[in-house]
Amino acid sequence: MKTVLEKGNVFYQGKFQELDKLVIEKGKITEIVLASAKAKKGKAVPATKKKPEVAGKTIDCTDKYILPGFIDAHTHISLEEEGVGWYDADFNESYGLATPHVRAFDALKMRDRAFKDALAGGVTTAMITPGSANPIGGQCCIVKMVGNIAEDAVIKESSGMKFAFGENPKRVYGEQKKFPSTRMGTAAVIREWLMKAQDYLKRKKTKEFKEREIRLEALIPLIEGKIQARAHAHQADDIITAYRIAQEFNLDLVFDHCTEGHLIAKELGKWKARAVVGPTLSSRSKAELKNKTFDTVGILMDEGCVVALTTDHPVMPIESLSVAAAMCVRHGLDEERAIKAITENPAIILGLDKRLGKLEVGYDADVVVWDGHPLDTRSKTEAVFVDGNKVI
Repeated sequence: MKTVLEKGNVFYQGKFQELDKLVIEKGKITEIVLASAKAKKGKAVPATKKKPEVAGKTIDCTDKYILPGFIDAHTHISLEEEGVGWYDADFNESYGLATPHVRAFDALKMRDRAFKDALAGGVTTAMITPGSANPIGGQCCIVKMVGNIAEDAVIKESSGMKFAFGENPKRVYGEQKKFPSTRMGTAAVIREWLMKAQDYLKRKKTKEFKEREIRLEALIPLIEGKIQARAHAHQADDIITAYRIAQEFNLDLVFDHCTEGHLIAKELGKWKARAVVGPTLSSRSKAELKNKTFDTVGILMDEGCVVALTTDHPVMPIESLSVAAAMCVRHGLDEERAIKAITENPAIILGLDKRLGKLEVGYDADVVVWDGHPLDTRSKTEAVFVDGNKVI
């Protein structure tokens, strides 16, 4: 099956350019020809204005915008199916303290309406993570927004280990009148289990090793650098604590939320930090959000950090990812970097930048046609392809 997108404005190599054609075959992008390249050969064809029409395997995208599918690198999609309620909530195993063995993948519900909403908003890939009640909350997964069962959607069943710093574990365990009820205690719990995992890995390599322990088994890929440490941290001091622990145990660290990252931007730049910032459209609903600003993304990018935006769905609806990017532009970020924050940069952060986040030959054909500029909140998706299959 071959699909050709003709004409339109394509976001290619970091900027909008006039497209001659983009070819999709067998789930991949196989050819991209810019109008400028064709013009040099004396073959330029004047553009005509009309609504995209599917003519067999060809779609005319004149006056439309063609982008890679957006990527949200931090969500809780389907861990509580929308419109169902509390009994279906699987965000947190919140009486376990350290639960590295639980997996978001095992709670995926592919009939969650959020998957369709994501596609309507141009989002084709997301990371799904447990919540932030526990100091160690469990394993994240990465999925595309299509499929009848979780196995159809999955890119990585286990892509990262959730850690939580700051208010949430303090509140959850303080209300239970249990340890930890301070930031000191939270850091101690994380260190304790990382130390146990290091010792367990050493024992596992000896002849005396006999019995597996599921929580420590789950931490081995983290210790070995095969999955990321995903640190829920809003306040500057919590961000620094997460970094400190990651350095102690040589972890592959990504900061989630990073709300006060702009306050320590130079330090984060020196650390070559990767940060998934947001949800920027939420209110300042608790103390650690008091310094939330749309300027954080641009400030961190200026220091050389790799920065993505998140909706933290369901905190913000998944289809509002482009709105978050647009708000950053309103606050001074150039539109090219704003678009990279929901395409190329999350792909880099998730380790998928060789197949997702850009329109390039050989990349997955996750392609979205918009009826207007994607950062204009009035624009809609007119065609969405995932792995070359037209899903909208």
